[in-house]
Amino acid sequence: MTTLLDSITGALTPQLIEQFSAALELDAQQTRQGINVAAPLLLAAVGNKTATPEGAREVLGSLTPELQNPLDALADGRGDALLNQFLGVGAGKVAGWIQDNTGINVAPLLPLVAPLVMNAIQSASKTQNLDAAGLANLLETEKATYVRANPQLANQINAALDLGANVNVHAARIRAQFTDEEWQILIKTPALAGYAVMMSSFSGPVGINKEIAALHRAMHELGDAAQPDSLVGLVSHEHTSPDQINDLGANRTNATALMRDACLQTLKILNEKETYEETLSYKEFVVGVATRVAHAAIDGGFLSIGGTPVTKQEQQTLDLIAAALAFTP
Repeated sequence: MTTLLDSITGALTPQLIEQFSAALELDAQQTRQGINVAAPLLLAAVGNKTATPEGAREVLGSLTPELQNPLDALADGRGDALLNQFLGVGAGKVAGWIQDNTGINVAPLLPLVAPLVMNAIQSASKTQNLDAAGLANLLETEKATYVRANPQLANQINAALDLGANVNVHAARIRAQFTDEEWQILIKTPALAGYAVMMSSFSGPVGINKEIAALHRAMHELGDAAQPDSLVGLVSHEHTSPDQINDLGANRTNATALMRDACLQTLKILNEKETYEETLSYKEFVVGVATRVAHAAIDGGFLSIGGTPVTKQEQQTLDLIAAALAFTP
């Protein structure tokens, strides 16, 4: 009987392996090695999701027509969305555990393999006309078959998924401390701080583009440096897209006022609901994002030579951010 894993590996033509390798700058052997772990890992994660009737219905309802090329899902973010659905914020910990214990870096392969896994599940569900219970049974059988054939690696996968689940539980506890309104304030404040710096000193089209790029990059890089189940780790990836920044409603006239109000509201929320350590880390994150934006474009001078890295207006905005958050560098 053909398993889901067989279907996934059977879909990996030499041409697709070559495309994966080129996209990730890996050789073919590394790509195949990573896929051989990433595929059963993600199948097990989906299987864990379908262990409850609600989870099984969610997975069944999320199945979409098969992709012709998983690279399309990587380009438009669907691969990352699938990872978030099945691994949550614990994805990094899961991949780290696998690498530490097997020497195989699956992290770059996961967004590419996730669509392949869902393609196989979608095809089997359609062919066998599965309902939610049938899908859960299929994945349970798949898991048992893999455990029998690869007990050692299956144990590593289960341990990694258990670690990821613990991270997700802790992250959910942090999120549950705040109302939806409070959470929106917390996730918007870093972006508003960066935007206020941009608007405080006009850097011209080139400078503004550099600063917008710096805002996005700082949010991700500083967020990635934090624990994924920390407050900073959670808020850092929730409000970074250009559309989200535009939805802030900030402009050169109101950006500073919106930022100040958000910082003051944030300070009140954190003082009431968070630990000292989480509060301090969040303040450092917001100020860090704003500072990187300020340094992104060199104002003045010719061809960026002899300019001022941080203008007086930008420094004043940085000082206002720190004051509104009651943050002392």
